[in-house]
Amino acid sequence: MADPSKHGGRRALILGASLAAACAVGIGCGSGAGTESTATANPIRVDPTLAQRTAGGPNFLVILMDDQATNSFKPRYMPQTFRWIVDPGTNFVDGIAAPPLCCPDRAGFLTGNYPHNSGVFSNHPGYSTMRGKSNTLPVWLARAGYRTGLIGKYLNHYYGQEGLAPAPGWDTWFAQTNREQYYDYSISDNGAKRHYGSARRDYSTDVFTRRAIDFVRGGAGGRRPFFLWLTYNAPHGVKNPGPGCGNHNPAPPDGATLDRFQNARLPQPPSFNERDVSDKPVAIAKLPRIDARDFRHIQRGWRCTLATMSAADQDIGNLMATLKRTRQLGRTIVFYMSDNGFYFGEHRIFSGKQYPYEPGLRVPYAVRVPAGYRRGAQPVASRQVVSNVDATPTVLDYAGGVPSCKAAGRCRRIDGRSMRPLLGGGGRWPSGRGVLAEIKADQGQYSAIRTRRWVYIRYDDGESELYDLRRDPNELRNLAGKPSASAVESNLAARLAKLRRCSGARGVVRPLPGRPLCE
Repeated sequence: MADPSKHGGRRALILGASLAAACAVGIGCGSGAGTESTATANPIRVDPTLAQRTAGGPNFLVILMDDQATNSFKPRYMPQTFRWIVDPGTNFVDGIAAPPLCCPDRAGFLTGNYPHNSGVFSNHPGYSTMRGKSNTLPVWLARAGYRTGLIGKYLNHYYGQEGLAPAPGWDTWFAQTNREQYYDYSISDNGAKRHYGSARRDYSTDVFTRRAIDFVRGGAGGRRPFFLWLTYNAPHGVKNPGPGCGNHNPAPPDGATLDRFQNARLPQPPSFNERDVSDKPVAIAKLPRIDARDFRHIQRGWRCTLATMSAADQDIGNLMATLKRTRQLGRTIVFYMSDNGFYFGEHRIFSGKQYPYEPGLRVPYAVRVPAGYRRGAQPVASRQVVSNVDATPTVLDYAGGVPSCKAAGRCRRIDGRSMRPLLGGGGRWPSGRGVLAEIKADQGQYSAIRTRRWVYIRYDDGESELYDLRRDPNELRNLAGKPSASAVESNLAARLAKLRRCSGARGVVRPLPGRPLCE
């Protein structure tokens, strides 16, 4: 494992539907309000047979937050999100970012693939390493007649590599360019550059929401369903977030919003400023204890996070209310996720997200399915392990079994599996499932398997960690190398080795010669 302290010192730790439908899925990230452009950003030839199948089918709204940890995903902080999405849906308390880093996680959703199949292991160089850039979820849905929209942040370094041009498959492209700020940034609006300044109405969360409202209004009364990926940059930190938020913290829209959280207490679980880290990898074991100055900075970041998420929560409520007013709520499946979690002093980690401990790996994850698209009631909560790569086949499944193909015979094998069995639908979910997280970045390289009970981590320098999440949910006791856990460690190590080479989900696709299935 690389030493996090060498990248800018202590404050830069920051590591930085049915089985048949599922089989079809597996064959194979000034100021301008305006209204939605009617221009088509990136047209795809529609397959008439697929379009006939999907006509009148469900809409999909996928809301992705940037760096939101589970500690801020609570009804007292996000009442509108819980009212509209979580409470009437299913809250996946073991939703996993595979892996906990922006670009690989987003690429996983676009492709349904783990990094060793998508090609994206890191934020740098990011988008350029993604395989099959024109064979992704928006392309498959557009080919099946869906109206597709990307609003917000896309994949890291897309703008630097592709410029203002929309990525393949998007009818509407409203993507932030090279400055992912809350104020004073530019947007590619279907290929045309637009600048937003420092006025209150230029706050990016609000701008993205207004455009999203325009987009969903455009689907009211039509038979052509839509797929909208709404990717806020909240609560990602920025260099100069404004008065009251210090540096490299999220930026609330204004001082009044921040004032509401000035007395919010920083969560301090048992892992906070962990007393004994001698059993952790060297990069963690040599971290100093968090001192009073560090504590004040982390607490400031926490309060600015809550204020930033409060603004996003209000906007999400407005968007959901628009779906209801336009009579589309009953035909819209809604996902709420984050691309990774974040650290607020757990295990002495000052901030960041990349390590595969629970604060970074486990993320907010909820899905709301209207009654017309399920057989029974949705579970209020689920402890089954799901990840970003499962959202992809779930969308395709509910869309009517849309294949993961940009053309006949040109298909992508998907590593995730449809969550329909966990959402009040039919089918079975595998017991004892493990999800893979793998990263190859300057800050460190590892692979990990996360099951309901265990997380096993193997670093490329040979270090390893094993935690029993049932008995030790705060990951204070590393069991790797302990005789009492040798059988478990051996089993998980073997499973991890297979996952690192896997392709396609078991029970969904046929095995490839020499490649194990993902399970």
